[in-house]
Amino acid sequence: MRQETRGALSRPAPAALFLLLVSLIAGAGLLAAVRGFRDRSRLATGSARWIWYLRDLTHPEPLKFYAERDFVLAAVPVTARAKVFVDRRGAVVVNGSRFEAGERRPGDGLRILDVGRALKSGKNRVVIEAESPTGAGGILFALDLKGENAIVSDSRWRVALLESVLARGGGERPVVLGRPPMYPWGYPASSPPGSPSAP
Repeated sequence: MRQETRGALSRPAPAALFLLLVSLIAGAGLLAAVRGFRDRSRLATGSARWIWYLRDLTHPEPLKFYAERDFVLAAVPVTARAKVFVDRRGAVVVNGSRFEAGERRPGDGLRILDVGRALKSGKNRVVIEAESPTGAGGILFALDLKGENAIVSDSRWRVALLESVLARGGGERPVVLGRPPMYPWGYPASSPPGSPSAP
């Protein structure tokens, strides 16, 4: 009789542990889904990836290079905003028109540039000039056309130490570092007009 009572009392404990484990797993899954949704909603640059020039850094030294992407537009858009972050310093050149992106450091917001006047129907070219005093850094770029991130920094770009190499169709694929959030930049957000990171 004592054995039967002990056995009956021991059965609820594994069931309770099992329910607790299931609840913890479900809670973790729900938390991950909420965080994923929040993360996607914070990405002002959509599917853009951090890119950089491939180089072994045995010791810090200054680096200047160019990243380029060609794209075709059926018509000139009414508005076009380039959202860019170049760690440490950069400029965006659209079809020969230069837009200063300035200096960015981890924790800063995206530089918002109105590049609509430089676009044309047909083939377009965007070049990002990037500089780093240590050789390390990152480029994050998204061109908004019709409210969407139409052109983003990713593996389709080409990079070279000389712009003339890119102009001749040369260069190589960039190193793709990953999608925000990434250390040390986190989520560079769009800055409201009139803020220090606005043009």
